Order: sequence, then C-alpha cells, then structure tokens
Amino acid sequence: MITGIICEYNPFHNGHKLQIDYARKTLGSDKIVVALSPDFTQRGEIALLSKYERTKIALELGVDLIVQIPINAATDSALGYAYGGIKVLDSLGIVDTLLFSCEDNDIDILTKIAYCELNETNSYTNTLTSSLKKGQNYPTSRENAVLSCFMDSDSERIRDILSKPNNILAIEYIKAIKLLNSNITPVCMKRVGASYKDNNIEGNIASASAIRNAIQSGNIDTIKGTVPNQTYNSYKRFYNDNSCLYPDDVSPMLGYKLLQGNLTEYKDCNEELSNRINNELHSFTNLTSFRSLIKSKNTTETRISRALSHVLLDITNDLYEEIDGRILPCIPYIYILGFNDNGSMLMSDIKDRCTLPYFTSYNDALEYSFKESSYDNSSVLKLISTDIGATRIYNIILANKTNKEVTSELSRKFLVV
Repeated sequence: MITGIICEYNPFHNGHKLQIDYARKTLGSDKIVVALSPDFTQRGEIALLSKYERTKIALELGVDLIVQIPINAATDSALGYAYGGIKVLDSLGIVDTLLFSCEDNDIDILTKIAYCELNETNSYTNTLTSSLKKGQNYPTSRENAVLSCFMDSDSERIRDILSKPNNILAIEYIKAIKLLNSNITPVCMKRVGASYKDNNIEGNIASASAIRNAIQSGNIDTIKGTVPNQTYNSYKRFYNDNSCLYPDDVSPMLGYKLLQGNLTEYKDCNEELSNRINNELHSFTNLTSFRSLIKSKNTTETRISRALSHVLLDITNDLYEEIDGRILPCIPYIYILGFNDNGSMLMSDIKDRCTLPYFTSYNDALEYSFKESSYDNSSVLKLISTDIGATRIYNIILANKTNKEVTSELSRKFLVV
C-alpha cells in the first residue's frame, strides 16, 4: 500500500511523526508520498523554513517521496488547497490511500457533509445565498447551509464538527477526491494533543502555530519536547543563524506591490477588497497589522491574508479554472522535491503511470513543450514562472535577513536523502 499525505510541515513536529508512524504500523503502508506546500502556506503566510529544508527533514523522518503543491493551490481556499494536493497525488498513478488527521475521525459523517456540499440541493443553495445576503461571512453561511441538509437532532453535532479546522479540511479532501473521480481511499486518524489554534505548549504535541510563535518569540527551548530530537537541533541552528522567516518579513515587498492600484486581477481580491486596501494603504506598516485593519464582518482575516499573498506572488485569476461550478487551481504538471532510497523505487512506476508531466528541475520544466496538455503552453509556463517567482521572493527575503547568498531555484536539483 502507498499512502499519500497532504501537508505543510510548517514546521515538522511530533504530531506529523505520529501520522507517519500510523501509516506504517496501523495501515501497513509500504511507502509514504507527501504533497508539500512550497514556500508560502494556505494561510497566505511565508513558511518558517524553505521547502527544501522541510523536504529534507521529512525525508529523514520517514517520508519516502515528496512532490510540491503548486503555489496557486497552496495559497488557495481549503478546497483549492485540497484539490491541488489530491490532484498531484492522484496524477502520480501510485497512491492508494490518503491519510489525514482530524478532530472527529468519523469518515462516514465527514463524507455525508462533503456530499451535502457537492450536491448543492435547493435547501443548501438557498440557505447559503440567504446567509451571505444578510452579511454573514462565508464560514458561518456555509455552516447554516450544511445544517439545512440534516435533521434538527443532528444540528449540535454538525455545528461542533464544522467548528474544528482539521474536520473542515478533511471534508475538503473528500470533496476533492470526488470532484477528480479519484480512486484514492480517504482514511482519517484522530488528531491528538493540542488543537490547531492552541498557542500553548504543553505535553509532547503542540500545534504548528504554537511552535512557530515560540520560535519567533525566542523561546525555542520550550519546543524541545514537541518535535523529534534531530529536528529540534535543526530548528535551533536555523534560529541561531537567523534563517527562520516570519509573516511580517514580507512587509517591505508587499507594501511596494500594493501600490499598483487596482488589484482585482489577483485571486481572492474583488473590487470591494481592492478599494479597501487602497483606501487604507496610507496606514500600512506590516502584514499582520494591515490585514487586521482591513478585515470586515463578511471578510475574514485569513481570506485577506490569502488575497495579500496573491498580490505579493503575482497569483492572478487566470491560474484557475471552473470545474463543476467551482473555481479551482490549474494543475498542469508535477514538481518532485526529493526522495529517499525507498522512494527512489517508485520512480519507474511513476514514469509508467503518471498522467501529468513531472520534473525534478525547473530548467527542464521551462524547456518542455506541453503539446499534449489540456492547457495551452503559455498558461503552463506562466504557472511555472509563478512557482519559481514565489521561491525567488522567499530567497530574496532570506538572503536579506541572513546576509548570505541563497542557491537559485533554477540551479536547484531534487533532494536525495
């Protein structure tokens, strides 16, 4: 059995290791393939460590092969992120199961909720539309719409499920599998330890956000029991070298990019948000304070953060397509970040079964002719350039912070551990 996992590893911690061990010992997985977010994450923030450092750590701790989630999917909504991850894993032609962790590991109820949203009954659609018209934000409107598909006696449980972020992502994984008509089987395990939003570090499993906050605050010793031993030593070295990047490190570049005026060509940045950004731009000092300043009742701070990342990274609306009435990221190719000895044995099967062009070098990707792709060549090259550009931005910020030269993305080769 080959198990796929979709993740950010931002940063890799004991909860991630527990998931890998579950795949090996409980599911009996022979190999583990990960679809990893690149240098920017689904919350629209810069990653703590580069995608190559996170790839190296994951390969050393039990993952066999790692492919990249394209940047247009990695910074998208939960469904777009899930769709991008499933698309690359499914296109490899080798992944049997998708393993994910969630607060309520009841695959049946999660599937029912997913299918409720996909089927879009009149009740669901009318309730969603009505809630949005009342000025409620999308998460609240979505919850109301889902509740309309269930009996009143189930409402308390459904509300509880939809209040937990990993449950929501699990539902999006199931929806993405269905939208892609994939044969991958979804498998959930119960999330243990701290919740996704818990910023306290207690015990040996903490949330990724708590670990990031501790590192940024200089309290790196507090994370020692929450990450594998060898990983802790790496994180301490990165911290001491000033190589950890934090959300506000993008602020100078972002402030400059926001000066261009009309921002509606960028994903998630509609006319209302574009106007709000321009009206408040005189108050811009950094990312975190600005996104808090411009949030509104019907636009969450996370949505704003993603929109701002799309401006920064030149992620425009033409990098997405409509599928079954949903705007989803275009995924025309696969980029392999690295593998270990066990993962190298998968390459011959990938060569035979992969349904998308795959690359281990961006130079090869730029020179490839996508004649048989469902996308035109210029569109694919634009996405490749956007992927490369995102890492270039990351590298510029890292080089400026450390005062050290960073290897060019075009000079990079995949990692072998």
